[in-house]
Amino acid sequence: MDVERLAPTVGLVGAVCLVGAVALPGIVIAPGGGPTASYYASGPIGLSIVGLLAMLSVIVFLSGRQNRTDPATAAGLALVLSLAMLSIATIWAFSINPTVLFSFEQEYSWLEYHRWSVLAAALLTFVGAAGYARSVL
Repeated sequence: MDVERLAPTVGLVGAVCLVGAVALPGIVIAPGGGPTASYYASGPIGLSIVGLLAMLSVIVFLSGRQNRTDPATAAGLALVLSLAMLSIATIWAFSINPTVLFSFEQEYSWLEYHRWSVLAAALLTFVGAAGYARSVL
């Protein structure tokens, strides 16, 4: 098994899933203010930065996987980005105010589990980045 190719692919899949998971409430629920804005801004940092870092890590994983940049540089940057995303997502998931979380209409009850899907995608990205860094360095 080619770990140097598989690990960035796992990280890439995790980062794309993370971008989708972060963007989903903003796309599905009526955007622009109200409970959706409060949901994204929950916690000390908020969730939007995780989506931005995930988009950046997609580029990093792709450039490392396609040998467009030095693999050690790409692996190190991917590891740092994924660790930051995992940390921010964890802080955000555990600091959401329950009043904000349960303020949505009944049709959006899936949002109660959304934070765990964000954490799972961030963890998958971290596992891919750690495997990539281990195989390259």
